[in-house]
Amino acid sequence: MLYRTLHNNSLIAFILVPFIILLFWVRVFLFEGVQPISFEGINMPLWEWLIRPVFGQSVFWAAVLSYVLAVLIAFTVNRVVGRYGLLSRQSVLPAVLFGLLVSGFLTVQRLHMVWMFTLFFLLGLERIMGAPNSSRKEVRCFDGGVLLGVGVLMYAKGIYLFPMLVVAMGVLRVLTFRSFIAAFLGLLLPFILSAGYFFVFSDVEEFAVYFVLNLFSNTGQLDHNLISEIYLPVVILLTLTGLVTLVRYIPRQKIITRKHFRVVVWLILITTALCLTPYFSIEITPIMAIGPSIVLAFWFDKIGHKFWREFLLWLLVLGTGAVQFFL
Repeated sequence: MLYRTLHNNSLIAFILVPFIILLFWVRVFLFEGVQPISFEGINMPLWEWLIRPVFGQSVFWAAVLSYVLAVLIAFTVNRVVGRYGLLSRQSVLPAVLFGLLVSGFLTVQRLHMVWMFTLFFLLGLERIMGAPNSSRKEVRCFDGGVLLGVGVLMYAKGIYLFPMLVVAMGVLRVLTFRSFIAAFLGLLLPFILSAGYFFVFSDVEEFAVYFVLNLFSNTGQLDHNLISEIYLPVVILLTLTGLVTLVRYIPRQKIITRKHFRVVVWLILITTALCLTPYFSIEITPIMAIGPSIVLAFWFDKIGHKFWREFLLWLLVLGTGAVQFFL
């Protein structure tokens, strides 16, 4: 019944999405005795000026912002899937799956600059995914670069995902010298404006120091226990199974839909490669969850037996709850 309720675009299904995510965010609101912001350290100026003064002093308000961002990202993932026809019908299942994938670890759920970056990155990727059907491809590529650049002003390591935008442009056959320059200039624009502000009111070298320190900082690694060591391989196995199913079905899709699916596959590959470097840790989960949430939704949509669809969805729900409680 859970799968049937969520695999449609009814008003009840849309209302259930933020409610389900909220159920997994309850402990974050009650996370007393800790810093409101997760993975504290030297942060980018835009984060320090806009976010920390308002949300960095209260566990409750920090949890509110991280929850709101999670819901916005979940619905953005859902909009991308619906807009580009990546499922057989309109559904809120991708949004729910994204919410589940980012809810296993309380450290990830707490407020962190990667949440803000993920929203801007996804909006930028969405702009580029619409470029093949646009008569102003360079403008869309520029917009994608600008959105990524704004996100990087809060999460410096997000600049490592600029190649993902370039790969998406190549997969969608909109990568030309002009479109690449447009995307690159879009990425630079927020930095130029920020450097101009520092030039007038402070010191440009200070901005450069903040950026370099954030770019090469090491956030440390998560200490796993038995529950997480079981949960993560299960999620990886489910994602790999979904990927195999997706690859099998790609040749049957329309040409433009094939390209969009390939962008999703590349997103999974690139974010996985980044996670294997010493510069990223568990905090990158919101970015990594985008691709698997789409792949799992596609796989569930193609499973013919009702029992297995319900079983796998409940497995993710109960597994996420167990990891959150016991980790």
